[in-house]
Amino acid sequence: MVFLKKTSLLVCDPFKANVTESTKRLATKLKTHLAVILGGLTSQLQPLDVSVNKPFKGFMHEEWEKWIEAPTHYVTPAGRVKRPSISDVCEWVKNSWQRVKSETIVKSLKKIWH
Repeated sequence: MVFLKKTSLLVCDPFKANVTESTKRLATKLKTHLAVILGGLTSQLQPLDVSVNKPFKGFMHEEWEKWIEAPTHYVTPAGRVKRPSISDVCEWVKNSWQRVKSETIVKSLKKIWH
C-alpha cells in the first residue's frame, strides 16, 4: 500500500539502518528518494538536528535521570528496573519540548533559509 501520491525526498544520515536494502525497498515503495548526507555535514545540512534536537535530547536525558533516580521503581524478578511506562515517556517529551526555546527554533530555521 502506497501512502504518498507524490514523490518525496528523505534526507538522512549514514546510520546503518537508514541505508539497508530493506529501507531502500520501502522508500521506493513509498515513492521516496533517499539522500544520505556525508558525515560531518550535519550542522550545514540539518541545522534543526544540531540546534533543536540536541537540546531536546539533553532535556529528555535529564527527565530519564530524574526517573531512574526516583526510589519508586518496579523491579523484575531478576532485580532489574522495569522500563518506564508510555505515559512517563510522553510526559518527558512534553516537558522537554516545552523547555526548547522558540528563539532557538527560529534561529535554526533562519539558518536553513539563508
